[in-house]
Order: sequence, then C-alpha cells, then structure tokens
Amino acid sequence: MMTKALKGSLAAAAGLALALSGAAVGHAQDDDGGAHTSASGSVSTSTGIQLRGHVGTTARSPHASLISLDLGDGESRTVYCIQFNVPLQDAYTHEERAWEDVPVEQLPLVLGVLVNGFNGSNAAELLTAAEADGEDLESYTAEQVAYAGTQSAIWSLTDGWTLNPNTGEGSTFGGPGVDNAVTAIQDYLLAESEPIDEPDFAPYFEVDESEAAVEGTKVGPYTVQTNLDELSFTQPDNATVVDENGVELTSFTDGQTFYVILDEEATTSVTLETDTYTWTTPAGRTFVPVTDSGENVEGQRLILAEEYPSTYTPDFDLEITIEEVPSESPKPQLPVTGASLTMVASVGGAVLLAGVGAMVLMRRRAARADWGSDA
Repeated sequence: MMTKALKGSLAAAAGLALALSGAAVGHAQDDDGGAHTSASGSVSTSTGIQLRGHVGTTARSPHASLISLDLGDGESRTVYCIQFNVPLQDAYTHEERAWEDVPVEQLPLVLGVLVNGFNGSNAAELLTAAEADGEDLESYTAEQVAYAGTQSAIWSLTDGWTLNPNTGEGSTFGGPGVDNAVTAIQDYLLAESEPIDEPDFAPYFEVDESEAAVEGTKVGPYTVQTNLDELSFTQPDNATVVDENGVELTSFTDGQTFYVILDEEATTSVTLETDTYTWTTPAGRTFVPVTDSGENVEGQRLILAEEYPSTYTPDFDLEITIEEVPSESPKPQLPVTGASLTMVASVGGAVLLAGVGAMVLMRRRAARADWGSDA
C-alpha cells in the first residue's frame, strides 16, 4: 500500500510555457533555453475628431484619428497613441515591446483609463457613463466622440496635454455638443480611473504541488495557477481527475483544486491529453514601429485598448508522475517489502516548439520578453 508523501518535496514541478498557435503571437526560444513572446501587426486609421488644446504654453490642434492594429488574425483592434510629439508611422509594422522598453511615463494610469474608456465597441455605454449621451454630436459618430475623449485623456497623462475649455474656440473643431461630449468623457475617465500595473502579456500554466501527497490510490491535492481562461483535457486511461468534491473534471481554471484517483496502487505516469485552451489577451500591450529587420523607428508608440479571448489547440500534454523516492529518515513500512518509501507526484509538460519535441521546463514569467533596447 502506498504511504502518504512528504509535503514540500515537489519543488521541481514544471511551469508550462504555452506556445500560442495563432498568428497573433509567436514564441521563440532564447539562447538560455527560455522563451519570449512577441507580436506584430499593421496599423490603419480612420477619420476622427480634431481637438483644440495646449501642451505647455504651445497651442496644438491634433487629430484624434481612430487607430487600429491587425496582429495577423484579420481582426482590427482599437489602439491609442501614447506619444504626442512624434508622427504615426502607419507604413511600418508595429511590434510589441515591454513597458520598461517604451519611453512613456504614466502607463499604469493610461491602462486605468483604457479599462474604462472606449475599447472599440462600448461608445454608447461610455457616453452614458460620462453623462454626455444627450449631446448633439452633429455629423460625428458616437465612436468618433468616444475615441477622441479617451485619446485626450491619455495624452493628458503621457504628454501634459490640456484640452481647451468649452468656451471661446471650444475643445474641438465640432460644435458645442461635440465639445461637451469629448470634454465630459475625458473628465470622467481621469476622475474614475485608478492605476493598473503591467499585466501578464504571455500565457502561463503552473500547478502548485506543495500540499500533494499519495495515500492509497488518491493523489493530491494540486492547485492550478494560470492566466488562461480555461484549459480543457481528456481524462486519462489509468486514472480519474476529480475536484475536491470527487466530481470528474474536463478542464482547469485558475485556482482549481484537483486530485488524481488511480485505477490501482502503483508507481505510474498519468497523461492528460489537452484539447484546447482559451486565453484572453489583456489590454495594455504596447507597440512600436519597426523596420523589416526589427529595428525601432522613431514614431508614435501605441497601446492596445481592448482585451479579447482566443481559443487554441495546444501541442503539449500534462503528465503526472507517481514515483518512489528513498527516505532520509524512518517512514511507515510497506507491508510486503518492508521498504521505507515516500511517494511523490509531480506534474510536467512537454512543449513542442516548431515541431521539435523538446521538453521545456520553466516557471511563471519565464516567457517574459527579451525585448532589446529602444532605438
């Protein structure tokens, strides 16, 4: 009969670096065996609203053109400019960079604005929240007004931009209703938004095994730590994966506690074949224009305004191994052999990169980008 495992003996548990199979994000392997994530895409613009205001004592009249970024999946995602005094380089591919490599201050506050601001699909809701839904927008759309108000709020944080008051010339080149709506949205966002730290821009999946033990045919508990929305799997042939109440599982989510019930008491490996996983790309990813060789180009840095979920078919399986480990001190004796054994269970994962069956074991945030310096 298998005996209860010593706790804290599972420090070698593997964190899984997940290779996204979509075109939006590519994983590459660094020289040190780690992984980094990069994403790139093309920029397009559509007509927005011209604003009136100041940067310092200098009067400026920028166009808050609606900017979109296609990361290769055919979907145009709403992005905003986070540098006022340099031009938009829409002829260049824009490549992702970590916040620390983007020379822009106040990014936590900018992200706070983004989660409350216009994300490409919530213009009516934002106008209502800012109490501007009754204004006459003339020939402008709600989307143009919502974008202009959000962009103005962002520029006020990143570049010291000040929107003109709604007197005299007005805050836009539209009429009073447009002025009022844009100003109301900006003021609402600046008042309501709290700073948000840089989110995880790469998916991760880990299993906390610090409490795991083996007793009879029951192995666990394990606790899932992940930023995936869901990882679905097929039950193994020689065991059953259940939750803390004994209910069979078909997927893992963050914070999920699970056990493995073996068909028989034995040292063994249990393989969970993964079916799909869903990951929501967070808002706040930052992008810079680059040449074909990947060198930075002087131009507006952009920030992603919307989060969006995608479902992928993974190229790895999860493996739980139950193995015998020699004990350093007297432990309960196995009745048949009399051997002093401690049973430990570990979770590992194989990540197949570019068709190569390489085992990559890494911890959370091992997929942090090695971005290089800003040009």
